[in-house]
Amino acid sequence: MESEDFLRVITEFEFICEDIGEIKEQIDLTKSEVQKISQAINSIENARNILADLFPKIESLDNDVREDLAAEFAEAD
Repeated sequence: MESEDFLRVITEFEFICEDIGEIKEQIDLTKSEVQKISQAINSIENARNILADLFPKIESLDNDVREDLAAEFAEAD
């Protein structure tokens, strides 16, 4: 696998959170609904963070791929 494959996964998480946020802004929601959407976004962001931490540490990946991922995710922080 290439580092771009892993980076694409992380980017998709970001797009999903942005899309959910846009939906939240475009419709009238109850306080409870806003809280649930916020929880969903937080869960997605947590999953993204877990994967961003995991991907560069996957032992079966080539060293070059792991190094690229580590550098890419370090820049994002």
